[in-house]
Amino acid sequence: RAGEELVLQPAPVPAPPSLAFPCVAPRMRAQASNWASRQGFTEAVRGRLRLFFYNDSTAKLSLGQEALSGMIGGMLSCWNHPFEVARIEMQARAVAGEGYMSMTQVFSAVYAEYGLAGLFKGVIPRMGLNIWQTLFMVTGATLIKERLLK
Repeated sequence: RAGEELVLQPAPVPAPPSLAFPCVAPRMRAQASNWASRQGFTEAVRGRLRLFFYNDSTAKLSLGQEALSGMIGGMLSCWNHPFEVARIEMQARAVAGEGYMSMTQVFSAVYAEYGLAGLFKGVIPRMGLNIWQTLFMVTGATLIKERLLK
């Protein structure tokens, strides 16, 4: 309005996502490692299969061998499953209105109650999901790229 002095105030600083949503930190860790793991493990397996089948690190793999590399890469990328377990536990605690626990505390609590196997509960279905995602988005993308570059 005319005649009024404009006063600028700093915008409020929001809480970091890990404080506003306690399950965000483990989810960010898992997501950051998921795709890099799928790609990295699949590439490593491709190299091993080339040497195993052809004794040549530059050999072209067959379609079945490419699929096998994607399946193994997908399964190996489940190494970070304990972060998923921690995320789910933290979400369940939040829904139940229970107090916040850090990721380290969640790992300790799961281990104390279920042992080491508790940190890998549900890993078999996740392996199936990772195999599918890796075959589709890593191996499939490589095969499509090769076809388009011919």
